[in-house]
Amino acid sequence: EISACLVGSEMCIRDRPLRILDAGGGPGRYTIWLAERGHQVTLVDLSPRSVALARDRVDAAPDSVRRNVEAVVEGSITDLAAFPDASFDAVLCLGAPLSHLIDRGSRQRAIAELRRVTRPSGLLFVSVTNRIGAYRGVVQWWSPDWARTWIQELRTTGITDRDDEVPWYLFLPEELDGLLSEAGLIVERLYGCEGIGSHLQEEMLLAVMDDPVVWPIWRDVLLETCDHPNVAGSTRNILAVARRLD
Repeated sequence: EISACLVGSEMCIRDRPLRILDAGGGPGRYTIWLAERGHQVTLVDLSPRSVALARDRVDAAPDSVRRNVEAVVEGSITDLAAFPDASFDAVLCLGAPLSHLIDRGSRQRAIAELRRVTRPSGLLFVSVTNRIGAYRGVVQWWSPDWARTWIQELRTTGITDRDDEVPWYLFLPEELDGLLSEAGLIVERLYGCEGIGSHLQEEMLLAVMDDPVVWPIWRDVLLETCDHPNVAGSTRNILAVARRLD
């Protein structure tokens, strides 16, 4: 996700240090990555366990990284009242935390809050789980015990709520675009997070990565095509890059 963000968007974070919010940042994967590159990062996540893991990772990082992590705090993406308006140059909401908000009103509140704390002209990077990609996943991980009912429930509700999982709301690409646009954001691009490699056999993908000749070519093709509408509409996860204009 972060590679697609930075390669495909017009935002060049290497030009200067930015103040960034990692909303729903979990155990700090993106926070650490950005802090290593000189950006001032704040992580907020709803899970106490994830926040504790993120703090441990930050504590274990070199001084140069720790200095760039402003805070790691517990909180919800639907309520960012701890942060003033226009606090951040860019806001991340990656790993599909928005898909854990089952009702539309909660999703609208989250996007409104993410927009509010972004400065004018700043960018938001928001990923969600893709419903069309999930239909393909039914075949990839076929199990007749659950697939026969699950796929029909997903078609009618957009929600997956199997007993062994927390509920997820799975977006159609146009839903994500519409949700961001309704909040007054300009959607600059939609990416397929996994690109054309989505749903391919893992052992074959690993073999390609191990090939020193083929892998660089394949990687370039992945990046060149990750924002193609047909690719963004069929991968497991969708990433939107949106801009706040006012």
